[in-house]
Amino acid sequence: MGNIKFLFLVLVSLIFISCSKQVPSDNLTKKINQEKQKNNQTVETKQIKINEYKLSKNELELLDILKEDKYASLCSQQDNYISILKMKDSPEKSEALENLFLEYVNNLENSCIDQISFNSVLKSNKFKKRKQHYEIYNKKINKDEILKKFNDDSISVEKILSNYAPKHPGFFQLVEKLDIDKLSAKNYNKLRLNIERLKLLKDYDDEYFIKLNIPSHNFTLFENGEVERTFGTVVGDKDNQTPILSSELSYFIINPQWNIPDSIAKNTIIPRALKDKNYLRKKNIVIRKKIYDIDAPKVSFNSVNWKKYLKKDVKYIPYKFIQLPSPTNGMGKVKYMFQNDYAVYMHDTIGTWRFKDNREKIRFSSHGCVRLEHPISLMKHLTTYYTPQSYKKIRKTYLKGKMDTVNLSKKMPLHITYLTANIDEKGKLKFYKDVYEYDKIQKLNFIPHKNAVELASLQKEKNFTSF
Repeated sequence: MGNIKFLFLVLVSLIFISCSKQVPSDNLTKKINQEKQKNNQTVETKQIKINEYKLSKNELELLDILKEDKYASLCSQQDNYISILKMKDSPEKSEALENLFLEYVNNLENSCIDQISFNSVLKSNKFKKRKQHYEIYNKKINKDEILKKFNDDSISVEKILSNYAPKHPGFFQLVEKLDIDKLSAKNYNKLRLNIERLKLLKDYDDEYFIKLNIPSHNFTLFENGEVERTFGTVVGDKDNQTPILSSELSYFIINPQWNIPDSIAKNTIIPRALKDKNYLRKKNIVIRKKIYDIDAPKVSFNSVNWKKYLKKDVKYIPYKFIQLPSPTNGMGKVKYMFQNDYAVYMHDTIGTWRFKDNREKIRFSSHGCVRLEHPISLMKHLTTYYTPQSYKKIRKTYLKGKMDTVNLSKKMPLHITYLTANIDEKGKLKFYKDVYEYDKIQKLNFIPHKNAVELASLQKEKNFTSF
């Protein structure tokens, strides 16, 4: 009995000792859990938050403009543009967009025509034989100034580009007609070439200007950016082409004399005068040594050996054949003058029947000057709005047959264009024959229809601007 009590006491003591040691163990576990929680909180507070790179406002606006190629100036840079789209937003992408923007501005300002190739062809013997001139007005691009504006989000990309876009109202009208679903590849490429030609016009205040388009052989006067009047013309033939240029109409001459060019004198006037001794008198033509002096002494036709001037190697004739003011004068009753290096101008004509016939051999038949269908109505308009004189006074001089010069108080910008694709007075897109063959020899630095199809395919992508 005593042994049993002893064993019971030992067992109770062991249980007591075991229970008394469990308390510190629970405290330790609790401390460990608290330490873990503290460490987790410490790790979370030390995590670095990485900011996502964002493109600037103007970079995003540029991408939006390029999506539709709004200013038709991606040209040969389209592959570069597509590569940029595939890039993640980053400093490298921003730099690539800057470079692309500079190229876009240059293409908008100076066109995507391969000018080196074009000028080379014009200098070849084939075209040297023709009187063929196409003036190009390139502009210098200030890259630093452009990038400064581009990196200033307070100046929109649209505003920057508007300073370089052609001011001619036909530019965006033609751009809007670019439609791969409505135009054949041939006509699409032809339209694109003509858009580039508008970029090469000299910049003027193009709210008021005259456009003489050679392929459509017509004259159009724009005022406030709208067509004020349009009528027909007769232009240079294939071998005596009317030059393509930009200038300013500065004055007109009423009842002008015609200073006949040496080429016409040699090929037409002298041979006819040799056959008919009364030819010069009937045509009211006199011969003088001084071309611009109407009072200079006349030279008798019979006093000169004209046959020596008919030889092929002779180009200069030291005598000037001048047709005096008269109803039969080849210049008609009024001549419009503008600065150029080719001695061409616009004028009235006695051959008004030509305006009723649109055949090429009829409307492309001058020696380079432009004959106007309605020169008198133009004279009235210019006198009324661009000179301080009254039309009544000018008309009185006109009817008397007296020669007089009328200066414009404000010069009128003039563009002689070669647009084989153009918007007519009804707003419709029309294509014209390439009589002077500029469509053949002016090449673009890209393939328009191919690029357009590729761009249209990309536009169908869900994430077009970011892939």
